[in-house]
Amino acid sequence: MIIAPILSKLSPSSQTAGKETAVETFKITDIPLAMDSLKWTQGARLMRKWFSDAAYELPTEVKRGSVSPSTLDPTHLLTDLPFDWLFSSSTRVKDDVEELVSGLSNVTEFNAMAGRLKTPLDQLSRGLLLFMTRLKRIGHLDEKAHTLQNAYEDFSNLSAVQLEDTSQFNLIRIGATTWEKATDGLDDVYGALGSFAIKIAATKFRTMANDHGYPAIEIEEIGLYVRDTYDFLNVDGDQLLGYWSKQGVTRPGPIDYFAEPEYIDKGDVRHVKVTNGSFNAYRKKLRKGGDFLVFSTVKHYPVSIVVHLNSTDFKEFNARASSI
Repeated sequence: MIIAPILSKLSPSSQTAGKETAVETFKITDIPLAMDSLKWTQGARLMRKWFSDAAYELPTEVKRGSVSPSTLDPTHLLTDLPFDWLFSSSTRVKDDVEELVSGLSNVTEFNAMAGRLKTPLDQLSRGLLLFMTRLKRIGHLDEKAHTLQNAYEDFSNLSAVQLEDTSQFNLIRIGATTWEKATDGLDDVYGALGSFAIKIAATKFRTMANDHGYPAIEIEEIGLYVRDTYDFLNVDGDQLLGYWSKQGVTRPGPIDYFAEPEYIDKGDVRHVKVTNGSFNAYRKKLRKGGDFLVFSTVKHYPVSIVVHLNSTDFKEFNARASSI
């Protein structure tokens, strides 16, 4: 959607009483250029892809992850976002990743992300339950016999898209809370992804039929990668994406954040409100603008996760696996 020219009073340093001048026309297709000026390389790249692709909306089941991304036409995938770019282009991701890796670096039996829980009921964490479904799918778990096969897998060469279907078992979300959305720094990660998920997959692991009397899982390496949907879906109202000019973006102040004026003047520069609706209107009018899934490269970390399973665990798996 082309945002129409707006009349604006000149700044105090140059205006005369009652004088007005036409502001330079700003279009949402100018945003990648603004990102270029901010050195937001990935943000500009992803947005240019969206503008250049034919009109396309990702199906709901793809967004939710209930359909494998491998079924999508390659046009609707971007799979080479560098994982290390998260650290070099933003200060808001590294601490969360380091906390995650630290929590998984040495796990014996109990862990909320990948192990069993210290509760009388539902003692399999959701992450462990999902990983057991992965093991069943590749033939290493026999739910009827309550055992595991002796096997070793090295998935360290698999892409993020391939790991989605083989050994991904948990995730963390970045920038998803209301507080984060209001306070996160305006950087390339914000411009490219906004809020997103970092997925966790087992990339080197073994299963044992009998380890000290019990079937056991041992994960010695995990792979982390980004999965995100690049779309402009509105859920609760028309989501504000910032106030943009050809020079860059500005976040509204506390009053403007709730009032959402059509523009904000800062010095001699007018920043125009951009929302998800701006992009949806552009797509409807020009039949351009293709949604796509974003995957990063895979970052590998050595860990030590050991979990032994008993008959109660297998019974719980049988009862709960269908809900995953």
